[in-house]
Amino acid sequence: MSIQFGRYELLRKLAAGGMGQVFLARKKGVGFEKLVVLKRILPHLVEDEEFFTMFLDEARLTARLNHPNIAQIFDVEAEAGQHLVVMEYVQGDDVRRVEKKARLANEKLPVGVILRTIADAAAGLDYAHKARDDQGQPLGIVHRDISPQNILVGFDGGVKLIDFGVAKAAGRAQHTATGVLKGKFPYMSPEQAEGEELDARSDVFALGIVLWELLCDKRLFKGDSDVMSQRLVKACQVPRPSELNTQLPPKLDAIVLKSLARNRDERFQSAQELREAIEQYILEAQLPASASHLGAFMQRLYADKIAELNDPTKLDQLSADTDLEGFGPRGAMATPAPSGGTRRGTVTVGGGATIGATRTSHTEQVDRQAPAPAPSRVPIFAAIALLAVGSGGAAAWIVTRPGPQVDPVVKPVVKNDPQPDTPPQVPDKPPAPALVALKVESEPAGAAVEIGGVPRGMTPLDLSFEKTQLPVLLKVSRDGFESQQTTLTAESGPVVSLQLVKKKKSGKALEIKTGR
Repeated sequence: MSIQFGRYELLRKLAAGGMGQVFLARKKGVGFEKLVVLKRILPHLVEDEEFFTMFLDEARLTARLNHPNIAQIFDVEAEAGQHLVVMEYVQGDDVRRVEKKARLANEKLPVGVILRTIADAAAGLDYAHKARDDQGQPLGIVHRDISPQNILVGFDGGVKLIDFGVAKAAGRAQHTATGVLKGKFPYMSPEQAEGEELDARSDVFALGIVLWELLCDKRLFKGDSDVMSQRLVKACQVPRPSELNTQLPPKLDAIVLKSLARNRDERFQSAQELREAIEQYILEAQLPASASHLGAFMQRLYADKIAELNDPTKLDQLSADTDLEGFGPRGAMATPAPSGGTRRGTVTVGGGATIGATRTSHTEQVDRQAPAPAPSRVPIFAAIALLAVGSGGAAAWIVTRPGPQVDPVVKPVVKNDPQPDTPPQVPDKPPAPALVALKVESEPAGAAVEIGGVPRGMTPLDLSFEKTQLPVLLKVSRDGFESQQTTLTAESGPVVSLQLVKKKKSGKALEIKTGR
């Protein structure tokens, strides 16, 4: 099943996050059809002038990136009253899911497959780091959110980076956008966790974390909370991979450890240097590590999914009860009433890199049965009132109904009468709304917490929300530090940690990313 939405046909739901929902869609033109990924921007983000301006600014920036190892963004546009990001559709999966699928199949990722994935990701990174504007000036791009979820591996063996929307160019806005531009603490560099200025070597460190984890089959800096993960990153204690995986030679240790040097001056000074070191090791070890080897591995691991993709009858998998969150009822286009801040028209940014916190992987699990919305209180209470009125009317009918003419008998009032055999019918109570429990932390602690502009207390703070109240804006602030804000969703918990950065004398804040 599918739903028509303007010029697009929504085929299946791929994911949902702090920025909006993600769908696989078919775009029909004159004599052609093209599969794309649509990401709907949440309305409250569109209404945020500062965010939306920065969003479009970064869209134009990342549109300049055109490389086989960077997934493309085609344009940002308004369709049927909704603001959308139109992205490249990649048939494949992200590295985290590839790793999990291999584990479920009782397989280990071959070293050659791992090295090819990291080497190609490094090629895309190096291209972005060295990108220049029309005047030949460096754009100063740093991805800031390299993680297994942001590296896609195609079934054809291609590797593509996504989520360059987290990247900031030199001179651009330095504040974290609400709930969208987020890094992940377990994949930060020490300098990023410290709130220092970042350069390309921070991305090299993050890619080194991914390499270490794939080789060792365990997490490196994953703590019980984001604050703990941040502390592990700062400590930067990295065991040699060969100590955990005895099949790995010490020479590979040297590459991994150099990419993870705490002092950035001791790391590979560019993603290209890391790539060259990996390629040299592949040659010397004579590993099967070409793109074709990677593709053959993916086709074997995902044989069932590829067979499904080749069956056109299984392409449309949008279930009848999928929550479309503003896309409108099935078969109709949602066109919300215009507001003062709603933008109209289409903003075309051309080909380039994906933006926003999402994966374009086709193999995202489809949300076949989205949870039903929490029942509205007003209709429930109205129904109870109607039941009460109806019961009262029935009682009046019974009392006033004509009956046989008999002498009235007045019964004495007796206290503590036994209860009747059949208890009176009491209307059912409305079901309790589904609650989402979240804990808000900050580093340092003792920061003021505002939810939707309303003060709620100081960090650390336990909160709970009805699902119908989400998403909502969270702001954390403390004297002497730059305030941070993010959008809380049902998927944000159970712990939301934000790093506060000290104000600089110039008044400009260094950026630090927050995430789950």
